[in-house]
Amino acid sequence: MAPRRLKKEGQLRRQSSHIDPPTLQSTNRFPSTMSFVLLPDLVLEEIFKSLSMKEILFLTQTSLRARHRISRHTKSHSIKIIVVDEKFERYVQIFHNHREIFKILIKTKDKKYFDSLWRFQTVVPVRYEWNTLVSYWKREVQGFQEILNYFNGLFLIEEVSFEFKQSNSHRIVPIVEYCFSKNLKIGSVDWPTFSESDEMTKRLLMASRGARDLDIKGFNSPSTHFNHFHLLKIDRLHIRNASWMTAEQAVALRNCKKISLGSVWLNEEDINRILREYIKNPGELQELRMSCYNDIIVEDMVKGLKIVRVNDGNMVRDSKYWFIAGGGIRFSAMRGWMGTIVIKRDP
Repeated sequence: MAPRRLKKEGQLRRQSSHIDPPTLQSTNRFPSTMSFVLLPDLVLEEIFKSLSMKEILFLTQTSLRARHRISRHTKSHSIKIIVVDEKFERYVQIFHNHREIFKILIKTKDKKYFDSLWRFQTVVPVRYEWNTLVSYWKREVQGFQEILNYFNGLFLIEEVSFEFKQSNSHRIVPIVEYCFSKNLKIGSVDWPTFSESDEMTKRLLMASRGARDLDIKGFNSPSTHFNHFHLLKIDRLHIRNASWMTAEQAVALRNCKKISLGSVWLNEEDINRILREYIKNPGELQELRMSCYNDIIVEDMVKGLKIVRVNDGNMVRDSKYWFIAGGGIRFSAMRGWMGTIVIKRDP
């Protein structure tokens, strides 16, 4: 049994430098591995111009020395990455110029069905199916981290986005935290209903605090004990079920630019408090939309505030009120379609 296993491992080692034949040999645009690493930089630059991004990826697998030489010429090539966690599949998509150039599927079962090796930080079994590299890992988190490291060493990562279909965050939150720790720009984070502990909620929000877009369907909790909303600096924040949101938490979100909160249980007094705080300091807020369960009376919502302009309402919408905040910033408040409260900074 032991000799057979050693023989199989030896075959896999020989395949570790294997380059997908249909991808590279059909071009004949580069020399052998031995002479490749000895070429001058100017010659290599011309070679890389003639290769696709996918061909470059396979070429990095010829040797560590080749990968190092290649990275000196490709770090200016920008890519975007999407990490996807579906019910039955977990994978990483690589995009360049708005087109998917590569996809790596992460598996933790059925190791015997892999026929080659691929070097990330460690060497892992792989197989190539259509346009997807299927990789085998002992732990999924390790797989995600090493794949991100691999591409970060080769290209300029513009941003990493996340699409999560599962509410189980024990596996995924560490990956978002890992990107944050590596100073990788986080693009969009699309999260399902979050049902974890307050600790997991805190970790998710802290790791995503600089994201471009954060979309969370909600939290399966009557309250969220997170006291650092003021640290969130998100371009677009959408929480579909924010029934737990307090006036103080809504005020603390003013460093985000565009906010949409659904299923809010705030009343006129709460919104009046929010407006007063925004008049003192609007932060970076451009727009706040709150879909309220309560039937908000606009006149009570703005009661006692210094109003500088009013647009009277009609049969379609309520009156619109303008205020002046610190620094001469003008913003308005109104009750819009379906009772949604809209607080918006003037352009």
